[in-house]
Amino acid sequence: MVKVVDAEEGDLPATARLFAGILREIPYYNALAKDGEVGKYTAKTLSRKISEDPHSVLVAKDVDGKIVGFSFNHFDDYTIWIDWLGVESTTRNSGVGAAMLRETLRTAPERRAHKVWCDTRTINEPSKNLLHKMGFGRLTEIKNHWYGQDFILWEKFV
Repeated sequence: MVKVVDAEEGDLPATARLFAGILREIPYYNALAKDGEVGKYTAKTLSRKISEDPHSVLVAKDVDGKIVGFSFNHFDDYTIWIDWLGVESTTRNSGVGAAMLRETLRTAPERRAHKVWCDTRTINEPSKNLLHKMGFGRLTEIKNHWYGQDFILWEKFV
């Protein structure tokens, strides 16, 4: 059982470490993408995010309070863009990702957003399956896009 909450300052170092660890392990991203993304989500940059929008960094905590998942998002012209969603490898397939998506969707009306959208790598079957299960619709596939990789754009109206 996990609880998904807005991250607090004290959560950010562990969240940044979890992000960096998951990023290193992802088989779907090339080295260029990993190098480019790791510096974008440090404890310092996450602190700046939550100071601007307290819902922009969500964390999933297990019963012991350990951070086992994260979701980074941002408000963008009355939409919410999910930048990253990650779950610790030992906790995957237990509903953590779905819980984080539900919390992001729950915050949308409060943030005056009419939809939530995101992307996945075209070869990331677990993410594609989760987004489909959660009612996200596939917008398009973009070839040779971010970091020279192929992506699918997804959306869900709230």
